[in-house]
Amino acid sequence: MCRAASMALVAGAADDMAELLLGESKLELFLKVNPLKQGVSPCGPRPKLIEVRKHLTAALDRGNLKPEFLQEAHLVMAKLNYIEGDYKEALNTYAKVGIDDLQLAAVPPYRLRMIAEAYSTKGLCLEKLPISSSTSNLHANREQEIIMCYEKAGDIALLYLQEIERVIITNMQNRSPKPGPGTHEQELGYFLETGLQRAHVLYFKNGNLTRGVGRFREILRAVETRTTQNLRMTIARQLAEILLRGMCEQSYWHPLDDPPQQSPLNDPLWKAANTKSYTLSRRPRVYSGEKYVFKRNIISSYDLCYLNKINKVYGHRPLTILVCMDRASRKDEIRVHRLSYCGEKQK
Repeated sequence: MCRAASMALVAGAADDMAELLLGESKLELFLKVNPLKQGVSPCGPRPKLIEVRKHLTAALDRGNLKPEFLQEAHLVMAKLNYIEGDYKEALNTYAKVGIDDLQLAAVPPYRLRMIAEAYSTKGLCLEKLPISSSTSNLHANREQEIIMCYEKAGDIALLYLQEIERVIITNMQNRSPKPGPGTHEQELGYFLETGLQRAHVLYFKNGNLTRGVGRFREILRAVETRTTQNLRMTIARQLAEILLRGMCEQSYWHPLDDPPQQSPLNDPLWKAANTKSYTLSRRPRVYSGEKYVFKRNIISSYDLCYLNKINKVYGHRPLTILVCMDRASRKDEIRVHRLSYCGEKQK
């Protein structure tokens, strides 16, 4: 009898896992056919999504899933709630799961993607829902919570992309040397793209250019992957423009220092608020040491252009040319980001 009960439990768990995988795959297929667009609200329930909800509900209601898969089922359900426009229910689901307690260490890459998308979706939901009170402090706290969600989403997305590329390269090295396709670029998708790009947009919109520049630098310091090359090119150009047009030597600060709370770079009408800090159990790898070096007055603009040209001719990835920690100036950083953008654009 015990063996029969155990076998029934295993069979039930397998059935629930199948329901979870079906629900998730159908939701991803729906998003591929009907991609979400930046600045456009989700369209609400659709017939195809009814099937997704049936699968996920079946997986959740029977309760046979292991705890980690139960969490994943809730994350997919919250994503579905957002797509259907039920932002409050999506936030309730994230609160139930406790996404801040989800581990980033020793987990497969797909789970990193799910957690990154969860933070991004939570930020989107918070942006959609109005605040009942008109108190300025509540609005400031909400804005900080939204930005923190996007920053976490962006950091975990970078970590996910680094892990995926590492796995692909390892698999290629372990394969027998047969001709085959090279490493392919991962699709970011709407939620990862939002996580990587929305935080600095909100900083600039709120007049906090200092923190926006800081976020640009954080993304550029992350070890590059094939998928982030276009993003890095765009950010390098935007950062160079801000440094050139909006920043003077007096408002410039060291690239690895925390941005100052008060700066002439910020909009005079922007009301300073304490930026919420956060910790992650695991962060994306960043360039450091010799890979993060650009010596002032030693490498000229001509040299940098020439090196980028050599890189292009020999088919190497774009040079990682960043700013030397102890000798950086605003002009140095402008020159580096403008040249690195031009070198990548010519590829």
